[in-house]
Amino acid sequence: MLKVESLVALIQSLNKTEKRQFATSFNKRDLSKDYMVVYNIIERDKKFNQEEIRNDFLNKIPNGSFHTAVTYLYEKLLDLLLHSYKKNDSFIALFYKILEAKILYERSMFRESLELLSNIIVEAEKMENYNALLLAYRMELDFLLRFNYLNISEQELFHKQYAIINTLKIIGKINEESSLYELLKHRLIYKGNIRSNKQRKEMNDLLISELSIVVSSKSDNFEITKMHQLFQAYYLISAGDYNAALQSFKELIVLFESNSHLWANPPFYYLSTIEGILVSLRSIGNYKDMDFFKEKLRNLKEHFSIDFRVEVICLLYEYELFPLLDSGNFDDCMILMKKYKEILYDRYLYLRPLRHTELFLYTSLIYLGNKQFKQAKKYINDITFDRNLGDVPISRTVRLIRLVLYYEEGDYEIIPYEIRSFKRKYLKNNKHGFKVERLILWFVNHGSVPSFKQKRDKIWTHIKPKIDALCNDKYEMPVLGIFDFTSWVEAKILKKNLSEILKKNFIHKV
Repeated sequence: MLKVESLVALIQSLNKTEKRQFATSFNKRDLSKDYMVVYNIIERDKKFNQEEIRNDFLNKIPNGSFHTAVTYLYEKLLDLLLHSYKKNDSFIALFYKILEAKILYERSMFRESLELLSNIIVEAEKMENYNALLLAYRMELDFLLRFNYLNISEQELFHKQYAIINTLKIIGKINEESSLYELLKHRLIYKGNIRSNKQRKEMNDLLISELSIVVSSKSDNFEITKMHQLFQAYYLISAGDYNAALQSFKELIVLFESNSHLWANPPFYYLSTIEGILVSLRSIGNYKDMDFFKEKLRNLKEHFSIDFRVEVICLLYEYELFPLLDSGNFDDCMILMKKYKEILYDRYLYLRPLRHTELFLYTSLIYLGNKQFKQAKKYINDITFDRNLGDVPISRTVRLIRLVLYYEEGDYEIIPYEIRSFKRKYLKNNKHGFKVERLILWFVNHGSVPSFKQKRDKIWTHIKPKIDALCNDKYEMPVLGIFDFTSWVEAKILKKNLSEILKKNFIHKV
């Protein structure tokens, strides 16, 4: 049986545009249908518990089939999203056309099928969609074989076979390049930047292998060149050559812009590439060189659909905010937040779930820094139990910030319950978790810090080496990169303003 939780998560993932498209896809008679009753219970009545939804449904339609309604609604929503991708994403559209060619062939419309495949091959080559190209080539040969190669010479057959072999080679090169890039990123995550001769040798071995692929490919293929630029940039970061890495990132953006005909509509992949670069710059404390990439976002937000524009505006807002937030400049954070009220906060329903969570999390942090705890809790409570996030670091951070806010307001009685809930969700079954999480759980569980300075200094002397180790631990960055919890603990123990501690630590970081 389809889990109702999956349907709830799918409905919650819809942005405002998608909900409007769904609403216009049925007529008034459909409103009384079983699946629409389930949709309204979840979307309008905001009921997310399976038993609540089922009981409400049976109260409204006693003889209705809840399982059938849930399954049908789930499939209908997926069809809506697939249709949207087919219409807006040329990459996906090619695969739909291949399916159409197969249907035409099976309906004995052989000429129409082969003509469509011929058009697909031309378009796939233009779009450098080699997976679709391979499928189209292979399907064309299969169909021709069934026609006993009618009007096809041996030379033409050889040419088509060679095209398949060449396409396979390109796909192989792309996969080789991608594999090396993925291995590089894995080593950076789990081993960190180059700190020893052994690590340098391991990285250099990857570099040599990567360069050999680029040289042997001898093509201006977009995907291979893109992966090459990404590999070079992150390799240079690992080696500490940040200026050269920045140049590689800029060349990557130039590559994207010179191949705008390959972009999907809207270009989420291009957007995610810019975001990845900005994430990397923030991680190394390079805020001044973000301007070049933020300007690309400003140019991008003038085009495409409203939901995509709001996504771009949100990302631009975040990276205008981070230098202020990371340095504890909460007054200017408030000014920036007001600047973005109409163009972002009033339109947040257009955001995808993860971006919505990011926006409300950082908003909560702004209010936390300004000691407006009720406002901070309002935003954090809105995203605490988002079913679309799962076990990703930001969902864990949201729960930790919620604990911090309970502590700030002196709600010490509820903290043990929240801690148990956090451990059940994120630390059960001997899950590793993050050391910074255990630090925060330990700290908030011990109540307020002593009033006497001597006792506080003793606590700080005991805990400071652990905090220093956390800040230098690459494994902790997924959480500390979102918010510096160690600065908050330091501010509480030393009874100083969070902004003061963040500013001090920010100076050391940049």
